Amino acid sequence: MKEKSKLVLIDGHALVHRAFHALPPTMSAKGVTTNAVYGFTSVLIKMIKDLNPDYVAAAFDLAGPTFRHKEFAEYKIHRQKAADELHAQVPIVKEVLKSFGVPVYEKQGYEADDLIGALAEKAQNSTGIQTVIMTGDLDTLQLVENDEVVVWTLKRGVTDAVIYDEKAVLKRYGLRPNQLVDYRGLKGDPSDNIPGVPGIGEKTAMALIQSFGNLENLYKTILNFKFPISKKDKEKIKAPLSEKLIQKLLENKDMAFFSKKLSIIAKDVPIDFSLDQARWRERGNVKELEEILKKYGFFSLVRRLPDIGLGETLPKEESFNLNYSNESITYLRNEKEALEIVKSVGDRVAVAMDEGDLILAVDEKTAYILPADVYLSLAPVFESEKVAKIFHGAKPIVKKLLTDGIRVNNIEFDSEVGGFLLDSESRNISFEKIYFDEIKSSAPTDSKSWPMRYFEIRKRLLARIKNLGMEGVLRDIEMPLIPVLAKMEMRGIRVDNRAISKLSSSLKKEIIKLEKKIYDMAGCEFNINSPSQLSRILFEKLGLKGKIRKTGKGALSTAASELDKLTDEHAVIPLILQYRELQKLKTTYIEPFPGFIGPDGRLHTTYNQTGAATGRLSSQDPNLQNVPIRTELGQEFRKAFTAEKGRKLVSFDYSQLELRIAAHMSGDKIMTAVFERGEDIHTRTAAEIFDVLPDKVTAAMRRKAKVLNFGILYGMGVLGFQRAAKVSREEAKGFIERYMAEFSGIAEYVEKIKSEARENGYVKTIFGRRRNILEINSKMPQLLSQAERIAVNSPIQGSAADLIKLAMIQIQELLEVTYKDSVHMLLQIHDELLFEMDPEVVNEASGNIKKIMENVYEFDVPIVADVKIGNNWAEMK
Repeated sequence: MKEKSKLVLIDGHALVHRAFHALPPTMSAKGVTTNAVYGFTSVLIKMIKDLNPDYVAAAFDLAGPTFRHKEFAEYKIHRQKAADELHAQVPIVKEVLKSFGVPVYEKQGYEADDLIGALAEKAQNSTGIQTVIMTGDLDTLQLVENDEVVVWTLKRGVTDAVIYDEKAVLKRYGLRPNQLVDYRGLKGDPSDNIPGVPGIGEKTAMALIQSFGNLENLYKTILNFKFPISKKDKEKIKAPLSEKLIQKLLENKDMAFFSKKLSIIAKDVPIDFSLDQARWRERGNVKELEEILKKYGFFSLVRRLPDIGLGETLPKEESFNLNYSNESITYLRNEKEALEIVKSVGDRVAVAMDEGDLILAVDEKTAYILPADVYLSLAPVFESEKVAKIFHGAKPIVKKLLTDGIRVNNIEFDSEVGGFLLDSESRNISFEKIYFDEIKSSAPTDSKSWPMRYFEIRKRLLARIKNLGMEGVLRDIEMPLIPVLAKMEMRGIRVDNRAISKLSSSLKKEIIKLEKKIYDMAGCEFNINSPSQLSRILFEKLGLKGKIRKTGKGALSTAASELDKLTDEHAVIPLILQYRELQKLKTTYIEPFPGFIGPDGRLHTTYNQTGAATGRLSSQDPNLQNVPIRTELGQEFRKAFTAEKGRKLVSFDYSQLELRIAAHMSGDKIMTAVFERGEDIHTRTAAEIFDVLPDKVTAAMRRKAKVLNFGILYGMGVLGFQRAAKVSREEAKGFIERYMAEFSGIAEYVEKIKSEARENGYVKTIFGRRRNILEINSKMPQLLSQAERIAVNSPIQGSAADLIKLAMIQIQELLEVTYKDSVHMLLQIHDELLFEMDPEVVNEASGNIKKIMENVYEFDVPIVADVKIGNNWAEMK
């Protein structure tokens, strides 16, 4: 049977909104917010690749009231006004659609859903057409009809899609598509402010429509009952009906039918449409499309165009300045050939690995491929200090060569790290992305030729890094750190599997106990891990009240930050938060943990230099940066990290490093004096803001002062401090005002950094690392507030990250000269370094390491590293 032609109808506004809220804010080179445009276009390309449609059309809402507003003035009245940054992107999206050859339909007084309903109806008049509605929500499911009309919608974010035909709708709702308007007539729709019948939720509405088919049949049945209902009639009432429910339905009959009417998508919109108008491949302009995408920096999307048959006019590599013709890539099969290369190498080589083979480029036109048993002959090249090495993603290669007994010296440049330095907010620092950004051409499909391109990419990125004053960060911090991290990953840390098994067992028992307590308090069993079920239990069944934000679907949020607001409202809230913490420990760490332990009984995490915009290291497989330490179970987990038999674990933890850096950067006189005298900063802060002598400071006072000290650096406002310190709004406001008055240097620093960020668009660490602050001039209060928090904290947190990296580099040099086999650096977790040492060198080595950590950079305040020794990570003193 001949396959049907496909018509895709795009719900433009729904997808733009979905993309805007799913993706973090991004800006073009000219400062235009582009996250919605990028997300929309990415989804469009995905859809075309998945469905290969013959016809495509799009519908958008227009500003102004619709016919529904005229019938019901409160329709969608609760909807927040869309952000200016979102509105500004809609014309760009339409520009993209035009270049794709997709016509856009709009009509005053109607919503995009109505236009889609009308277009789908017109399309059904043509034989052999399947209509696919592409949307970001589920409002158009009522239009689904057999296999003739289906809905293609996003399941999560802007990457996962799902298709709803009649079977899929039935599976999800237990209803046919044409019954969904009856369902909404009863349940209503909070997101559109469609009232429905008060007190009827999803389950009841679904059960009623399943039983009676539609509203008409339901009311035909219940209108036969007269109130008060006689004993005889009561016997006729069958589930899901009840006497109470019948009364509720009868009292709200008009509202039920009115809500159904508001929910029905209009299919009779007067609109001119023919399939010829939607022949997008014939009407599109690929060149124009590419220019638009490049204009906004969407080079990754340009590279995806050939996947949907739009790659014919992609720029060819030779049409640009670089000429890589007459390239030579030679496969070397024996040691003799490799040794000839060693003699001819110049002062710089580019290195990559591909499926176990090593690729060595000696210049922009000459590269060699060497299998594992041959590249060992290149050891003199890698170990030479005179030959600079350049990479894209150096650490895995350096680590592999170390396992082969080859030490890599003079790591000059890594374009992955260099690209990250230039744009630490980017989530894509692949070589293809960097190459396209710099050369304005796609990288060759054969990655074996890439190392020959490393030379030019190095030159271009390095020029930009120097221009931004970050050459020192690259040369003195990031490049020397690569072999240090490689050695740490190779060494790993010993893990006691029996301790993990014991913890897993006790954790499961604790979770079961908590579940029972939560069920008892809630009065029923439910899925605690389901946000929607938890929301219903807390806000409908238990009736908790509070200023709780809503999710995108209109439900009250159960995010931890929102539940924190309700801690004093009901005893179940602390239990739920505790349950979540234990579940996270169980699923994130305990359960997957045994899979991370190597045959040597040691855990080898992977460090990432490009994982955090502040410059901090992150780790994965597993992520050790977020191992809980303050809870009893967190400490039990740390007990599983042990020293090798006959050795000791030694921890070096910077004391209040970020506060000391804040004192240095701000020049605050009181904070500087406190650190110079070796006093406790939190006690002194409490004394200042509570106006008492230090010896009169209570534990509760000190705790509030600690929250304030760190909170100010993280941009915490009155509301944040109120929640964290559990004080009234007036008290919180007073504390912050007194803090800013007492620590005036900190207050001035905060305002100065915000001002510099607004003027420059970036902030810097002490060492020169830059972080772009994308939304610092945003008109959206939420985005602006977040940008200001980042601006204040990034220089401090980034300086702390740079400092510990410098310490790690110097410490590794010490270990290789003085303690080659007796001391090993194992882990870096925020401001802490963990070592494994032979007992006889612990005192001497600890003194030397502590000295390096405290003196690696000269600050205006003393830097202190606390030292602890033990047999496992939890029990150290």
